[in-house]
Amino acid sequence: MNKLNNNLLKVPLCSLNLDFSDSVVEKAIEIVRSELDLKGIKIELHFWISDEWFCPDGITGIAIPFYLLSKELIELEKQYIGYAEGEDLNWCLKLIRHEVAHALDNAYGLRELTKRAELFGRVQTPYPKEYTRRPYSKRYVINLEENYAQSHPEEDWAETFAVWLDPNSNWKKKYAKWPAIMKLEYVDSVMRKLNPRELITCEDTLDEISTLSITVEKYLERKLKSKNKYKKQLFGRNLNRIFKPGSHNNASSFLSKREKEICSKVAKTTNQYHYIVKDVFKELKQECKAKSLTLKKPSSQTKKEIEALLYRKTISYIKQGQHKVIM
Repeated sequence: MNKLNNNLLKVPLCSLNLDFSDSVVEKAIEIVRSELDLKGIKIELHFWISDEWFCPDGITGIAIPFYLLSKELIELEKQYIGYAEGEDLNWCLKLIRHEVAHALDNAYGLRELTKRAELFGRVQTPYPKEYTRRPYSKRYVINLEENYAQSHPEEDWAETFAVWLDPNSNWKKKYAKWPAIMKLEYVDSVMRKLNPRELITCEDTLDEISTLSITVEKYLERKLKSKNKYKKQLFGRNLNRIFKPGSHNNASSFLSKREKEICSKVAKTTNQYHYIVKDVFKELKQECKAKSLTLKKPSSQTKKEIEALLYRKTISYIKQGQHKVIM
């Protein structure tokens, strides 16, 4: 970590000198505003800097995480957390479109629509601590990662709106044969009937960065602790029986070449969804890469032992609920 980044860690969030100028966020906001104009949607959005993405109930505005407004802060976020949510333009656009849906709910009272509850579910449904994603389900659109539309009726609505608003989604064709098309068509109908005279604007903010006194380091430590609370190595020392440190006969490369064959076999023997086995296999590859492991046994024997290990870990993965996405 360079000296500049090290110095940034000690700075309280409220002392960071940040604004939207020349950031990916500024460009994304301009694009989304133009998308809303093209759809004829009237809403007086405002944006402020906070520590995460959110749109509070009753407010027609969106909080943007502070780290997106500095290249150095983005790098720190990636060093600690592994990624910076919304760092590139496409990702940022998806997130803003999603949050705009919540802002529109606040502006026009859309949560109370009867037909919406029938299609998406009741918004009063308590938010779960976790959910099981079903990547092959065609009842939900795909916008953010982890099949986020499947987490809660409100998020399903926001994700559907985000796809509908995106001028490049080609939703009428892409989702034509999916049950999700009914939700998209309903969003289209609702948005066309919005009455600007019913618009209620609230320019309040919540958790604005000027009120956050924790340091960048403390923020990162808290976030990392929360992220790791439900995350632990799946394979750990078990890999020592099959691999060893080294660069010859790279384990990651070996696994990548045989991924389809191994995952198909384990999915069949465990009677689990293919995507769940692939998630476990992905963890296996990541651990091998992080530890720079290499083969220490013949390929055929290694393959058999990997299949046996993957079988055991997939069963454990399901029993411990690690296949669920933490909210």
